[in-house]
Parts: sequence; C-alpha cells; structure tokens
Amino acid sequence: DKMGSGSNVTRDQIDSFASIRRDLQDYARLDPRISQTDKERGEISAGGQNTRYNSVTIDGVNTSDTFGLESNNLPTAKQPISIDAIQEVNLNIANYDVTQKGYTGANINAVTKSGTNKFHGSLTYVYRDDNAIGKRFNRATGNYTDFGPFEEETWGFTVGGPIIKDKLFFFAAYEDFTQTKTAPDFGPINSGAGTQVGLSQTLIDQYATLANTRYGIDVGSSQIPSGFETRVKDALFKVDWNISDTQRASLRYNKTKQNEPFLPGFGIRSLSLSSQWYNQGKEFETWVGEWFADWSDSFSTEAKVSYRTYDSLPQNNADLPQISLSFPRNPPGTPGLLTGNTNLVSGTERSRHFNELDTKTTNVFLAGNWYAGDHTVKFGADYDKNEVFNAFLQDTKGNYTFGCVNSSATYLYPTLGTVLCSPSGTTPASSQAVIDAAVLYNFQIGRPTNYQVQVGAPGFTIDDGAANWTLKNLGLFLQDTWVVNDKLTLSYGVRVDMPSVDEKPTFNAAASSAVGPNVAGRRTGGFGVRNDVTIDGKELVQPRFGFNYTFASERQTQLRGGVGLFQGAAANVWLSNPYSNTGIATRIIGCGGSFGITCPAGTFSANPNTQPTLAGTPPTANVDFISDDLRQPSVWKANIAFEHELPWWNMIFGVEYVQTQVKDAINYRFLNLGDATRIGPDGRQLFYTTQGYNPACW
Repeated sequence: DKMGSGSNVTRDQIDSFASIRRDLQDYARLDPRISQTDKERGEISAGGQNTRYNSVTIDGVNTSDTFGLESNNLPTAKQPISIDAIQEVNLNIANYDVTQKGYTGANINAVTKSGTNKFHGSLTYVYRDDNAIGKRFNRATGNYTDFGPFEEETWGFTVGGPIIKDKLFFFAAYEDFTQTKTAPDFGPINSGAGTQVGLSQTLIDQYATLANTRYGIDVGSSQIPSGFETRVKDALFKVDWNISDTQRASLRYNKTKQNEPFLPGFGIRSLSLSSQWYNQGKEFETWVGEWFADWSDSFSTEAKVSYRTYDSLPQNNADLPQISLSFPRNPPGTPGLLTGNTNLVSGTERSRHFNELDTKTTNVFLAGNWYAGDHTVKFGADYDKNEVFNAFLQDTKGNYTFGCVNSSATYLYPTLGTVLCSPSGTTPASSQAVIDAAVLYNFQIGRPTNYQVQVGAPGFTIDDGAANWTLKNLGLFLQDTWVVNDKLTLSYGVRVDMPSVDEKPTFNAAASSAVGPNVAGRRTGGFGVRNDVTIDGKELVQPRFGFNYTFASERQTQLRGGVGLFQGAAANVWLSNPYSNTGIATRIIGCGGSFGITCPAGTFSANPNTQPTLAGTPPTANVDFISDDLRQPSVWKANIAFEHELPWWNMIFGVEYVQTQVKDAINYRFLNLGDATRIGPDGRQLFYTTQGYNPACW
C-alpha cells in the first residue's frame, strides 16, 4: 500500500551494514535520494534540499535540533540514543500521510526496541584510531597526507525483558563515546611544533608573570595538553504496558550529555594561552508518553505527549576579559617571524562572555482512526511549543588589544626612549626587543590600543540583549484512505499548520523609519520595515493525495505515486536573531580605532564585572528584520513509481521520479547596501559603487 517516496531500514540491515559513526545518517544513505554532503559533521541533503530542513524523530516524536545550530539536525554531535536501541529506521522523502510535518527534505524516524517475555541484551565495544583510516587528499597539490593522531572508543549495553509476563516490559540502553582530539600543532619559536609562530617562550613567560604580579590574574600556559577529548554519554529507559486486550501504553526517558573541548586563537600569526580555552557542555533530556486504544472494531485512538530540554553552556577556563597582545614583526626572512602583527591571546574567549542556549519543548499528538467499510478516516491535532532562551553577546567582560604605538609627545615610553614600531621611509623600526618591551609596557600601565565592552543601553540591562521567546504551532489534519477495490487504493486529505508567536522583538523606531536618499550609492535613513514582525498567524493549508495500483500479474507489480504540499521548519536561530539584534537593547563602548578617542593609561580592568565606560563614539548597532511575508519554508512534492518483482533472488526492479517545487523559500538581504546598482550577466544583483565597476580602480 505504499504510495509516496521513501524506504525502511530493518534491524537485519542495521546489523549487516557497518556504520563507523554508528548513526542514523549513515543508514539514511541507503536511500539513493539522500546524499551525505559532509561526513565529518553528519550533514545530509534529501532531494537537494537545505541540510537543515530535515527532521529526526524517535518513535514518531520529534528529537531534532530545537535551535538549528547543528549540521546533523540533532541537538548534539552524536545521536541521542544508541544505534543498538533501534529496531528499524523509516526514511520519508514524500510521505503523503497528513500526520507528516516539520520537514521539506526528509524525515528520519527511528523505532526503538521494546522488552519481551524473554530477557535479551547486548554488549558493544568499538575502537578506532588514525591507523584505521585513509589519507587526506589535497586537490590543489595532488598530495596525500596523514590524518592527525586520534582515538575513538565506544562501549555500551542493552537489556530488556519482562517485569510482569505478557503485561509489563522494560528496555534499557547505555552508550559511552570518547574521542581524543588532535591538538593544534602551533607553538612558539624553537618549540618543535609543526607551525612555529613568531613569539618566543621567554616573551610569553614575561607576559604571564607581568599579568600575575601587576594584576593578580592567571592567563594560563601555552602548553597544549595531550589527550584532551570529546565525551558523549547517552542513556535510554523504556517501559511498555499492555493495559488490556484493547489498550497499551509506553513511557520512554532518554538523556544525552556531551562535553567537547575547544582551543581557539591558534594560527600562523597567533597563539593562545589556556585561559582562552573552554569546554562546550550540552545536555539533552526527553520524556515521552504514548497511549493506544481500540474502542471498538471501527474506532481507535492514539495519543503522544513529550517534553524535552536542551542546554548548551560553555565551561570557560577563566573569568576574565579577553586580552590580546599584538607584537609587530618587521624583519622579513627572519626564521620564525612573519612580517606583520603576531598575536598572543588570553582571557575568556570574547564570544563566550555571555553565551547560553536553553530550549524547552512540549509536543502533543492526538489522533483517531474510524474504519467504515472500504474507508479509513484519520483525524486529529498536534501541538508544539518551543521556549527559547539564547544569549550570544560578545565582549560583555571586556576585550582589550595591547600593541605598539609610535612614541610622541603625548604617547611616551619613559624607560624605552623613542619607539618606532615599523619602518618610516628610510628610518628603520626600533629593535625587536624594544618593540616587544613597548607592548608589554602598554599592558603594564593598562594602555590598550583598542578596547570595547558590550553593555546594556540606557534603560536596558545586558540581559535584554538575549532572545527570550516562544514559538508555538497548532496542526489540524483530516484524511480518508479508500480501498476502491482489490487493486486500487486512494488516500486524500489536508493538513493545516498555524504558527503563533506571542512575544515581539523590542521595536526600534529609528531603524524602522522611512528610507532616506541614497548617498554615494548607499542607503540612508531607516529601512522602511518594522523590526518587531514575527511569523505569527502565517498558517498554511497543505492538501495531499496518494494512490497505489496493484496489477493482476504472476509476480507482484505496482504503480504508485502522489502529490502534496509540505511545510518545513526554519532553523529557529534565524527566527530568533531579531530578538537578539534589536539595535537598542545593548551598545558597544570603548576607545581606540573607530571610537575616536585614544585609550589612556589605567583603562585596563582585570575584573570582568567592573569594566570602564568611556565616551567614545559607539559603532552602529546591528538590527535584524523579518519580512511581513515571511513564512515557514514549504515545498510541493510529487512522485510516480513503477515496481516489479523479478524471478531471481527476490529482486525488485523499480523506477521512480520525484519532483520538488519550492513554494515558500527563505531569502536573505543585507539592507544596508540599498538597491542593486547593476544586474550581472548571470542575473545576480551587484552592489558595487561606480569605482568598483571601473577596471582602473582594481
């Protein structure tokens, strides 16, 4: 009776086909309509759709990434339940059942195992390292290189059986995954690192000592620990209850904890110290209840309720401002030194100053099935509520850069004399030792070349810069499946999705004011659109139709197909940004650079809670808008397929055509550019100024 496009992966297939990553995405690739676009991130595309437009469900209950930051559609790097806990996988590309929702790419549904009247279980251990993989291929050079050293270990178990025979059963699974990460191969001069950055260990030690003696802070070490690792633990417990001959229920709980280290700040011109490093902790927890009831021979119901929480919070190695020392490197050709600035970065990484993601998601599903002769009528409703708190505010603890500034009557180095940071005409720069000493002196007296901190604007606090909102969706559906005769079955129905958002972003009157004239090819004034628009009330009616015709032939032969409209779900981070970027809740203040004032001595504060407020000119704030006509993404899908059983080895010959037509897509514009100044030969809009089109200016 299959009509749409998709496939199933049985437990036998899961056992037969090895998956190195032991995840659903590997098995999803058994369907030729699904391609893996990035294996390392577990990123897949179905029918060419955006990789974030897939949904992942467990026992029909959504377990997808609730915010949209992860490339694999899941809340963590690893799927939230062990592959050993899965009985089968359903891959839905174009399933015309009206209960299908939340994707325009593919839905991957994992059906979990249950306990039985017999005790059963399994033990798993998997080991992999860099000796078990191939080499990297560089397309530019044609060379092969080895992967960096790493180790992966996975161990786990499953166990299931009866609590009360024929009545009550349990199933449990646990898995522990550990992956050592390759350390960045960067280090100071003469460190033996693969890439030696133009800083000496002596200079690094001088800075660390000065930070401790002058400000009482520990900026950490440049020594990269060996064997630092990502660790993921997941657990599942499920109870199935045969309440009576006509009713059954199940309860499921699963939890995943992930801890992943990050070492930012390394590059050919930069080193970071351990105070800059952090671990990203994630925790995902789900409770699911299901109830199935046959009320008569002609009527049955099913109900599902789930609640899940997701938290992502960095565990910083330090609670400090970000502190960067920028050392000019002038002599080209000197071993270990590149011309230009080389940076030593320490303190709390600027993007982790106020970075917290928390979502709470409630799902309810209620459906009835009425069997009336040749007709099966399905009807019901589902409700989703996703409460989002996202704080991504940079530099709230302060961000300082200390560099070398040429000495002058107002910029003195009393113990160093005249300092020239770079050559000027025929005058050579000061020696490298003097330049390095000048940078350290500026740090000692607290005189940065650039400083900025993000604070609450007048009338607001820094907390007002976080997105705190709720997206709800009510879905109603009705479908009739009609067995016309022993050869033809038809299915036709409709689904309506009604999103709602109660909260609005804080209104920015200036940004929402009328558009001004173009000046020098750039727009002035406001943007002519309100910044407090949401997708509230943008409902979508989705008709769906499918058929299956079975031929009267010696071997099974069928023609199937259908057409339907499917509403997906945009990554919530896109819908959340207008709440974070209102342009009025926070402001950035500081000195140096574009702030228009020089940072005086004594500016630096090592206390992240007492950062100085200076009267420099704040930069223009970012504002995000949602268009009045924005809707959740939606596509029309249609398929036609012919399948015939061959006389050899249970083989099936099949040919299928799938057509996807976008109805509602998401488009991004950088409104500051104003209108396009020219249309390119390929039809794209171009925004260059007049000089940009003039070859003499290139």
